[in-house]
Amino acid sequence: MAEDKGVAEVVRQPDQACREAGFFYVIFLNISSASFSIRQCIVIKQKGHGIPDSLVKEVRSMAHKFFDLPYEEKTKIKLSATTGYRGYQRVGENITKGIPDMHEAIDCLREVKQGMYGAFSNPLEGCNEWPPNPPNFRHLMELYISLCTDLSRKIMRGIALALGGPVDVLEGKRAGDPFWALRIIGYPGLSCGQDMSNSLLTLVNQDDDITALQVRNLSGEWISAVPIPGTFVCNIGDMLKILSNGHYESTLHRVINKSPKFRPNFNAAIEPLDACIENSGGTKKFEAAGGNHKMHVFAHAFSIEKLEKVSSDEFLCEENLVKSKDLLGHFVLGKMDANISPLLAKWDDPNMAEDKGVAEVVRQLDQACREAGFFYVKGHGIPDSLVKEVRSVAHKFFDLPYEEKTKIKLSATTGYRGYQRVGENITKGIPDMHEAIDCYREVKQGMYGAFSNPLEGCNEWPTNPPNFGHLMEVYVSLCTDLSRKIMRGIALALGGSVDELEGKRAGDPFWVFRIIGYPGVSCGQDMANSLLTLVNQDDDITALQVRNHSGEWISAVPIPGTFVCNIGDMLKILSNGLYESTLHQVINNSPKYRVCVAYFYEPNFNAAIEPLDVCIENSGGTKKFEAAVYGEHLVSKILTNFVY
Repeated sequence: MAEDKGVAEVVRQPDQACREAGFFYVIFLNISSASFSIRQCIVIKQKGHGIPDSLVKEVRSMAHKFFDLPYEEKTKIKLSATTGYRGYQRVGENITKGIPDMHEAIDCLREVKQGMYGAFSNPLEGCNEWPPNPPNFRHLMELYISLCTDLSRKIMRGIALALGGPVDVLEGKRAGDPFWALRIIGYPGLSCGQDMSNSLLTLVNQDDDITALQVRNLSGEWISAVPIPGTFVCNIGDMLKILSNGHYESTLHRVINKSPKFRPNFNAAIEPLDACIENSGGTKKFEAAGGNHKMHVFAHAFSIEKLEKVSSDEFLCEENLVKSKDLLGHFVLGKMDANISPLLAKWDDPNMAEDKGVAEVVRQLDQACREAGFFYVKGHGIPDSLVKEVRSVAHKFFDLPYEEKTKIKLSATTGYRGYQRVGENITKGIPDMHEAIDCYREVKQGMYGAFSNPLEGCNEWPTNPPNFGHLMEVYVSLCTDLSRKIMRGIALALGGSVDELEGKRAGDPFWVFRIIGYPGVSCGQDMANSLLTLVNQDDDITALQVRNHSGEWISAVPIPGTFVCNIGDMLKILSNGLYESTLHQVINNSPKYRVCVAYFYEPNFNAAIEPLDVCIENSGGTKKFEAAVYGEHLVSKILTNFVY
């Protein structure tokens, strides 16, 4: 075959592509245009890869149908150590360089029988996890894999010639019995971390109407791999880099869609070919890399049975989770599981501070705010049926198709109100693994001066589920009323008058309302800017964690009929540091989708917030914080808080 002129031309083109770019397109149909290349991306012009275009499209269509299924249906084939790291993984469960990726996927691997490759392959033993729905999913994917394996083997024979070896130099002990991996990936419209493939060759079958994959060429430029119907994008990986002794560089890429990877024998020791050593100066640049090394990388990347401590600011290790699991129940139930009904009953009584029931609630509020920064409240007067209905309607919204949810998409033109996708909210530079609807008190044009312009407008309520907007507005009104009454108790706890935190400070309070959906992964650490936050969370999932003043992370176990209340930065300033705002995070190890509805009670939008005189006096006489205009503080955060 090496003597055939057509083959020789095909060999020349991938050789050029692998040396200059590290990736190329393989075309299904003959291309008549003589100049069909995208910047430094080489398009191989040949009669076709032989995989029917109808099958290529059907594979993508079937994948879309799977990812459109309800979350509970998809997790029937959940990836875990017991499945040999095969199956479905949620958004954020795959890790790239310590950062969770914003994609969901089904991971499939060639079957590994017990003892097939020795002890180091034990973690991958088993068969693939195929979903029963959509019907015929398994048969279609297995046919596709078979054809991709055959195609990849043939391309590798051409690459063998391009490297100066015999046509079968990449077969036999190296890849005569090739391992393969298939990843069926769904992206919610966001980027993923940079990565390099461990494979010999990757065939990427991506949606024709979305340009998402980017690869970095050898000049360091990021190049968009624009979808070309009838083609695969081919990337070369680390194993081919080693075999070529560095002649070919593995491709750094940002996004991969539905990619069957052609890999070397699982237990083969991969080292540079003699021909490549000779053609690159005679020095062997890489030592042998066997399956054991690759297995370590793979198993680490998909470790989800234990939540690894990737970095101290991102995740908790499992031991800490276990240790702190029930601390809140012991800590708070003894110190602040307050029935605040006495406070609510007397909230407008000028002499409420003299009431014994109110005094006890005030004492507990003060103790909880000083020692923990958060507390539970019950007896709050908001009907439990409404609290539950708010969560139920939120679940119904998040279960809608992505296209339906983005009808109320958050943007600058909506006053930063509306729906945001998974990863669109940023915490300390890291995209959060949640989706949400963000709402604010209405801001009319010129209402607070120029600095409030970014938030001008009304909230974006979805038309589906029906009655969503009305229900949420009723709930917000009740939360505002409840928060005002709790703040009157906190004013007394700080040693001020009952209306100390009203008037110019919070007599006309602003509010923020976030309806949040978590797909079963963790979220970054953050502090609230508010005076007070009321958290309405699903009763059956423990995910919210708060850090007390001793630095311990405590799980805020849901207690039916209560709100978890966090204090925020504005109350910290007013109290002159007597009360510390609460650092919180979400660690959701449950396979269930979790909803949290958070109401943030704020000062007046244009209030200059500074320590109360009574708090300065009670904390040593030194004013620890300068005045901060609440609205400016909020707007500055919002303007840096989203990815578009």
